[in-house]
Amino acid sequence: MGFKKNNQSLNNIQGKKGSQFSSQLRGINLERVLVVAIDAAKFFQKALLCNYFGDVIEKPFFFGVDKNGINHLCSLIENAKGQIQAERIFIGVEATGHYYEDIVRELGKRGYGVTIINAATTYEERSSALNWSKTDDLDLYAIAHALIQNKGMENKLPEGIYRRLMTLTRARRNEVRKRALVRVHIRTLMDHIWRDFQGYVEIKNNKPEKKLIFSKFWGKPSLFFLENYPHPSSVLELGIEKLLQLVKEKKLRIKETTIHTLMKVAEQSIVKSKEEVSAELLLLKLAVQDLKRLDENVSILEKEIEEALLETDGRLLLTVPGIGVATAAEFFSELGDISQYEHAGQLIKKAGTNPIIIQSGGTQGFYGRISKQGNKNLRFMVYTVGKCLATHNKDLRPYYEKLKERGKHARKAFIALGNKFIRIAFSMLKHKKPYESKQSEYSIFQEIKKKLIYTKMNTYLNIALAA
Repeated sequence: MGFKKNNQSLNNIQGKKGSQFSSQLRGINLERVLVVAIDAAKFFQKALLCNYFGDVIEKPFFFGVDKNGINHLCSLIENAKGQIQAERIFIGVEATGHYYEDIVRELGKRGYGVTIINAATTYEERSSALNWSKTDDLDLYAIAHALIQNKGMENKLPEGIYRRLMTLTRARRNEVRKRALVRVHIRTLMDHIWRDFQGYVEIKNNKPEKKLIFSKFWGKPSLFFLENYPHPSSVLELGIEKLLQLVKEKKLRIKETTIHTLMKVAEQSIVKSKEEVSAELLLLKLAVQDLKRLDENVSILEKEIEEALLETDGRLLLTVPGIGVATAAEFFSELGDISQYEHAGQLIKKAGTNPIIIQSGGTQGFYGRISKQGNKNLRFMVYTVGKCLATHNKDLRPYYEKLKERGKHARKAFIALGNKFIRIAFSMLKHKKPYESKQSEYSIFQEIKKKLIYTKMNTYLNIALAA
């Protein structure tokens, strides 16, 4: 039984994406379809022009990402278009770092639509290309092949508030990662300088118990001593009275018992002399300065992110227990404008977290690994959100625990929960409605209030009402 013509768009094996692609090719001589493959890089961009069957029209050539280079590329496209009397043009570029963005943007200004192709897709195509090609232009052939087979990811760069949030949140994530490395470095240095500063051991009834001098190692009081008195001899030279006076002057808010503990640990610690660890002390001083700078950078970025997020519908995500400002902003920006999507499944495919169904010989199929044919940054956020919800969301944690009981690895369960949240978030953003919790103690106002740091008190209620 055939399908009705007006239902053809609903029955392509690749869904909506395949329907749109096939509608552009239906009834056209495929020799008149121009394919432009672009391999983006920092300095040397390369392109290849061929028809739908892979017949080369313009051999691989280099061009620059400037006005002359883009004009040269466009002139060759137009020449090839006239040469084969092209009725359709498909342009594809691999998402390599951020180098492809200027190409997509400039070609868009000249009226060309560009499909962005995931690096994982071109990797698979490049591997298969080894069977039929032995040239140095495998990347271009892989991009062209992926384009011909409609394996593109998307064809629109983030704009406006989405781009701003994406830039800010990715920068914050980068600063947080650098800060984590600096913190590890500081702990390593303190292992050599004064190991017990990070924690000491008390043995009672032949049972060891770890004790802390400061409840928060990265808090203001601890950082003050790391920066100014990182060696026990320096603390002992000051004495109890001077330490208490110093704490009061610097407004460190340390209990007197903490100072006594610090002195006790300093007296009992076995350490090298200052001269022996002079190199480590210098490195520690530099590392603490780096840490303070990174802390300031993160604070500046988080303030900007909070202000930007509250200007968007992404603030609705703050009503979800377990989703903080930075996570909500990054997740929202990586999702992008959801108005161009009809259902949440398309966003899951955009992330590349959709599981691949493996089936053969009429046997019952099963879900294998995720496809990874999508945006790697969104994929990372799906995992991150799933992990946060599994820990802090009482409504969704049972779903995670159920997956674990069925034998799912924690990472796979996090991704599955992240996919579930994509569906929830899609509905929330589409209908502009807050999260609905089944917990009796849940309050939208309190949920938002505890997450916002830089927003004034009198705006909490307005945001809650807007949500």
